[in-house]
Amino acid sequence: MTTIGSYQVKVLIESNTEEVAFLSPATIDDMPTNWSCNWLNIYNETASYCQNIVKLVYNDKIWGLVKYSLYEYTYPDPSPPTYLEINNLEAHPTSRGDVATRLIEPIGKWLIWYATKVAFEFCQVTPVESFVWLESLDKAVPYYRDKVQMEYLGFSRSTPSGEDLYVFRFSRTAAAEFCQRHETRWGKPKLYE
Repeated sequence: MTTIGSYQVKVLIESNTEEVAFLSPATIDDMPTNWSCNWLNIYNETASYCQNIVKLVYNDKIWGLVKYSLYEYTYPDPSPPTYLEINNLEAHPTSRGDVATRLIEPIGKWLIWYATKVAFEFCQVTPVESFVWLESLDKAVPYYRDKVQMEYLGFSRSTPSGEDLYVFRFSRTAAAEFCQRHETRWGKPKLYE
């Protein structure tokens, strides 16, 4: 499993109280059944040697999940991967939308931080610009472009359900800058067992 361990991170609860949440690898028992993504199917299709699902937990409740995959990586090929794709990212349904109405924040940025740190840990240094990338639905374009500050590359393709996808990426430099900005704002996460 491609993991960098488990971390304590700072979050804001109801926009004003700072608390501690936890980032850690998820198990099948953690998969919600009433979110937009079908997390149980996603979990069952996750190959443990080059993919993982990580959760953000506060007060014993899962508030966000991210699935990521390392590529060009073929098990048991010993050569390291060159980039990471964020396949799925979702916050708990009660904590989406305007910041003023969120119960906990940030969720997505901590999950992206974790996936990006996995890329730094496992991906070899190459001249390829797409170090971390993802495809997004149109409603999330402003989030990735404006809040996360990923580079917007444009339209990709449509999903089987007919939804259009839009491509974003971090170069290695931009990924490092995102992690630095995030840690400056929220503090450096603490590794825990």
